[in-house]
Amino acid sequence: MDRLLRDLINEGSVIVYLDDIMIFTDSLEEHRKIVSKVLQILADNQLYLKPEKCEFEKKEVEYLGMIISHDMIRMDPLKVQAVAEWPIPRTKKELQSFLGFSNFYRRFIRDYGKIAKPLTILTGKVDWEWAEDQQRAFDVLKKTITTSPTLAIPNDEDPFKVECDASNYATGAVLSQQQEGKWRPVAFLSKSMNPAERNYAIWDKEMLA
Repeated sequence: MDRLLRDLINEGSVIVYLDDIMIFTDSLEEHRKIVSKVLQILADNQLYLKPEKCEFEKKEVEYLGMIISHDMIRMDPLKVQAVAEWPIPRTKKELQSFLGFSNFYRRFIRDYGKIAKPLTILTGKVDWEWAEDQQRAFDVLKKTITTSPTLAIPNDEDPFKVECDASNYATGAVLSQQQEGKWRPVAFLSKSMNPAERNYAIWDKEMLA
């Protein structure tokens, strides 16, 4: 699919993930032209769509667990509700399932790596012990996900800024863009440090971020 639609992908009007295709444009006229091109390319290659699985000319769509509109991205409310009801993990496998789910939304979560550290430690080669640190991290992650902000869709005109920070175990950053006079988050980034990086001086850790 990527190969067939490569030109349109490179133009920045089409995104493809496996067999999911999303088309986005600045105007309805342009949108219809791109949709026609995509449909023609698929037909030329004997690929067909199921009408009941298609949505056309929407101002907001659900795509890969996110709700995307013309100026913002937010988590799918159904996924958020699933997190709110997630039970306390009782095994490493259950914890890995929760972390896999929450990690998918880490771009919405400030300092995800730092918050999740007590949980990720428990997935390693250590004895299972769900202690106060793990419970606190689990609760904070659930609360953060269920109250997380929307993310702005960036444009090519307004200024950006990056704010970086570092703790003893993780680095973090916030990419924001000033839109209509207000700074709006575009993405939250974070990364756990390896043992060598944890020994860096604080200014080196912040440079690492």
